[in-house]
Amino acid sequence: MNGFKTLLFKELKEQFRTYRLLIVSGVFLFFGLTTPLMLKYLPEIIKLAGEDVTGIPLPPPTALEALTEYSATALQVGLLVVILITMGAIAGERSRGTAVMTLSKPVGIGAFVTAKLVAISSTFIAGLVLGGIGAYAYTVMLLGDANLSGFIGQTLLLALFMVFSIATTLVFSAMFRNALAAGGISIAVLLTGAAITQVPYVGRVIPNSLTSWGNHLVAGQTGGAEWLALGVTVALIALAAYLATTILKRKEI
Repeated sequence: MNGFKTLLFKELKEQFRTYRLLIVSGVFLFFGLTTPLMLKYLPEIIKLAGEDVTGIPLPPPTALEALTEYSATALQVGLLVVILITMGAIAGERSRGTAVMTLSKPVGIGAFVTAKLVAISSTFIAGLVLGGIGAYAYTVMLLGDANLSGFIGQTLLLALFMVFSIATTLVFSAMFRNALAAGGISIAVLLTGAAITQVPYVGRVIPNSLTSWGNHLVAGQTGGAEWLALGVTVALIALAAYLATTILKRKEI
């Protein structure tokens, strides 16, 4: 891929220059720190809201609940941020005409797409690492010991699913000049994937099943491994990069 290193360096600089790395890291760190804090002081928060909870037994929160809740929040909010950041990655450059300027140089379209995929993925992986450190540290501090190895595994699976979501959004960003159209279709596709998880067998081999595997890991349970889904996810990421490249080659840049 001609010019990949040059384009990757340019895209990584763009993540810093536009404060995307700072924003994404800040979002994950915020939820990483506040989730265990909210669970720990939930009764006090309810009392401050003016509600009487004296007759309602509230079991003490556990470290497992905090880490599971953080991962669920990181998934939901993370997907929204993924789409907002990625939907204009290619579509925005095409509409502004900067894609033509970039591709007029001795660089390949494959390198152009892959550099964006790697740079945006790096931003979200860095954010997940920072948020995960904050979530685990605060959970141990407030709620006691937690399953570190399981949480690391859960975070890695979540990061892989985020990369898949980025790759999927890039396909539609290459397909449409309108970033909003790319974002809307991406949301529909990802929501469809979430619905398919309820289909017997099929639901176990799609990327969305990685999140349930992560929940098993952090809970210290031996079952729930979905190695086929892991392989399918990696293959779909590669396929999405190929599709985005092929679409751009056939489109008028």
